[in-house]
Amino acid sequence: MTPEELTSKIKTTLPDKVEELPAVTGIPAFKVRPEHLEEVCRILFSDPDLHFDNLPCLGGIDYPETNEIGVVYCLFSFARRHHLNLRVMMPRENPEVITVSEFWLAADWFERETAELFGIKFKDHPDPRPLLLIEEWDEGYPMRKDWEGKDFIRMPEVGQEK
Repeated sequence: MTPEELTSKIKTTLPDKVEELPAVTGIPAFKVRPEHLEEVCRILFSDPDLHFDNLPCLGGIDYPETNEIGVVYCLFSFARRHHLNLRVMMPRENPEVITVSEFWLAADWFERETAELFGIKFKDHPDPRPLLLIEEWDEGYPMRKDWEGKDFIRMPEVGQEK
């Protein structure tokens, strides 16, 4: 299925659930509201024509200038050999979205990392323990653009001794 055919199929299959975004490097992209994410992912995973059986990447994005934070889901189908990107945007204050670990097991660790570093809560996550930071961490979210935490690793300036 070509990227154009994939885009058409998704728009036909999920009307009113997705909003087309500009493709990046030829990969179709769609914006999904948080309340529709579970339904959209269920269809992308189980529809035989789409069959997105792999989640190679999931990560947070932060837009403090618009007061939004989000999650980008990069999907791939081994069976159909096509790619898709999904984006879910939320307000920066108390961002929350459903886990997709029911569909893609890799989401387990990706979501844990994103929760710690961006402060996004993944509802119904099977194992919300910290993955990277210590359990007592209370200094904010290090990947948010407005984080003013301590410098834990400071690189010496060029020409300075270590």
